[in-house]
Amino acid sequence: MADDVFFEGELKGEELLKLMHELRADRSNEKMLGVLKCAAASDFLVPVDVKDGKFSFHAVGDNKGRRFIVVYGDSGSFKTLEKDEHQKCVRASFEDVMQTVLEPSLNLDGMIINPGASEVIFGKELLQSINGQMSPQDDGVDMQVLDAANFPPRMKGLVEGFAREEKRLKKVWVRILKSTETEELKWLIVLSLDVEGDERDYIIDTFSRYITPCLEGVESVVTGDDKDWVQDAIKDTEPFYERT
Repeated sequence: MADDVFFEGELKGEELLKLMHELRADRSNEKMLGVLKCAAASDFLVPVDVKDGKFSFHAVGDNKGRRFIVVYGDSGSFKTLEKDEHQKCVRASFEDVMQTVLEPSLNLDGMIINPGASEVIFGKELLQSINGQMSPQDDGVDMQVLDAANFPPRMKGLVEGFAREEKRLKKVWVRILKSTETEELKWLIVLSLDVEGDERDYIIDTFSRYITPCLEGVESVVTGDDKDWVQDAIKDTEPFYERT
């Protein structure tokens, strides 16, 4: 493969680096969400090795046997933290890295940004949730919306428990998304919230992480009710939960 696939420019990631440093001092959900939002709109440097024309990335493990793909948020961190001054890298978007983590054959458990410094880990479960929150129309795949015949056993209790703590949650709809091409099924979970802006995004993200363990490995699209395609999906249907 040609050498021009390697990135030799300067990647500036000052805002992400600043937020990561702040997160290290304050491990609050709000700080983590700020890092996640910035990261989702950022590019990364991914160290790669080439042998016999094949690329391989770097991964680090932990004491639980989990493996995380290594990425850097800026050129300064890459040059400082990589021990080999001749190390090659490629530039990749957050979505590119996310899809690499979600590739089953690679057996990755997440991504780690700037390992050994102000490092941040996004686990596979979180990345699956983010991937699911993208509108099905974004992928150019036709999706059919169906009624759910059965729900995960713990779902009702978890939704009601979340609503007891989060008073701005008004309604929750739960339906099924089915790909007309692959017949893959995903949960569609729609939240009606009495709040807008960043707070709304924060609640949706928190709910998504809260509900994921009960979904038994099935991917989900967790979203607000403010999108046209979502309004069509829940039109004339009874909510799974409604505050009384």
